[in-house]
Amino acid sequence: MTVIMISDDLEFLTATIEEVVKNDIMIWPARLLIVSRLSPQKLLHLRQALSTINAMLISFENTPKLQRYGIYAIWPYSLRMVHTASWSPNSGLKLLPNQQLFPNKFRRFPDGAHFRVAAMNYPPHFHVGAVSAQEFTYSGPLWLYLEMLAAHANFTYNILQPKEGAWGFVSSNGTWNGMIGMILRNEVDFALGPFARIYIRSTVVDYADTMIVLYAAIVGRRGKAEVDPWGFTMPLAPEVWAATFATLFIIIVAKMVISRLDKESPVTRHSISLGTYVRAFLQQNIESDTNNEWERMFLGWWLLTVLVLLEAYSTNLISLLAVRHIREPYQTVRQVMDDPNVKMIWFANSAYLQFISQADTGIFQEVWKTYGTERMRLVGPAEYVETVDRLVGRGDHVVIHPYLSMKLFLTEDFMDKGNCKYYVSDERFMPMDFSPIYPKHSPLGVFLINGVRAAFEGGLYSYWLDTTMTNPKSCRYPPTKIIVQEALTLGNIWGMFATLVAGYIISIVAFCLELASTRSPVFPKSSS
Repeated sequence: MTVIMISDDLEFLTATIEEVVKNDIMIWPARLLIVSRLSPQKLLHLRQALSTINAMLISFENTPKLQRYGIYAIWPYSLRMVHTASWSPNSGLKLLPNQQLFPNKFRRFPDGAHFRVAAMNYPPHFHVGAVSAQEFTYSGPLWLYLEMLAAHANFTYNILQPKEGAWGFVSSNGTWNGMIGMILRNEVDFALGPFARIYIRSTVVDYADTMIVLYAAIVGRRGKAEVDPWGFTMPLAPEVWAATFATLFIIIVAKMVISRLDKESPVTRHSISLGTYVRAFLQQNIESDTNNEWERMFLGWWLLTVLVLLEAYSTNLISLLAVRHIREPYQTVRQVMDDPNVKMIWFANSAYLQFISQADTGIFQEVWKTYGTERMRLVGPAEYVETVDRLVGRGDHVVIHPYLSMKLFLTEDFMDKGNCKYYVSDERFMPMDFSPIYPKHSPLGVFLINGVRAAFEGGLYSYWLDTTMTNPKSCRYPPTKIIVQEALTLGNIWGMFATLVAGYIISIVAFCLELASTRSPVFPKSSS
């Protein structure tokens, strides 16, 4: 849209343009064309206002021979108006060399500029190192992105950190804290973040293009290596167990059906009982002298099946007894919520916390109900690493946070201590786009968006992340099973004895019920 404003009234132009800028009436890239017979010198006091919007000035040039109008662009962060073209009734529009109408004034600043940038320590994206109380060093992919923007657009900057150590969280009274609050209070020109794109934030600030997509995950303490007491059931998969018992059932049913159809008298042969098949499966002795071919065939098939299964079972069982299993108990949010003894750690004032606070159904509504209770602990950037290492290391806490940050934490723990004592859940949830932010309708979004596209589409940001993290895959998929050579203990195989004792108890109960249900024979009294 292009708006044309025609006036020779200086007071009217001044009041109108100030109102336009103050209330964001002409947001970028809407165009404002001001036509006036006033000289450019009389409009110099409007440079500051006109420099922040996509505006051009057509001013009358009083020449002795020709009625001509000069077209000017008001450059931001500069004291000059740039003469870009001229127009006259006779010759029409003439652009000056290397100039254009409505130029992109925020792509590069010829006279330089200075910006206030909000950022805070958030590895691996942005690292803040303290040299002294007032002096800091910066590194990380976001800092490289800022340096790239500064070199390309010709500006300098100073970095301001939020007092709350937060990205931005809206309170019940509608005020924002963190870096978003700094933008709304006009304390900074833009913020690096990176910020998750959620609706409530988009109502007060604008986002640059997506820089990276992150998923949340669960990080917990890995268990100790131990033998599974029920490992004797693992040599055969559940499907094999089901198929075995299904085959036994089919054989028994088929035998009963064929027995009824067989016309041969049962007196002339010995029939194979149903218990014979069960005894064969349990490796007990069987006896049968039947002369019926179909019964022999059924029993032969079953013996062959049992032989293959038992050989496979015994071979795999020997291997499995040498395996130690490492528990990773919490793979989903549901498993965390179902265990009342585990507590959750969330990043305070984060987009993920803001997201679950607005959930009105589902699992995340249940999670939000734990807010303010001992089951949910909120931590900030300053205490994050120490809290995670101390509480999660005990085994009764888990962290729910973007996986990329957790991967860096696991890597640093491995580099420091040489082990992988933490694990990351298989479940990934709450995917969010992350990018820098800037004030609503600010023209600074033009070069921020272009910079993000250059860094993201060119693969620069991914490359910077990879170079930031050393050995990023060292603890990404730690083994959940290890093989050892040591003597078995009762604590390792108590499941076998529990099964044996349970079988004996069931047998004794069945035997007692059989005795109780059998009537004693009644003998007639003898007469003397």
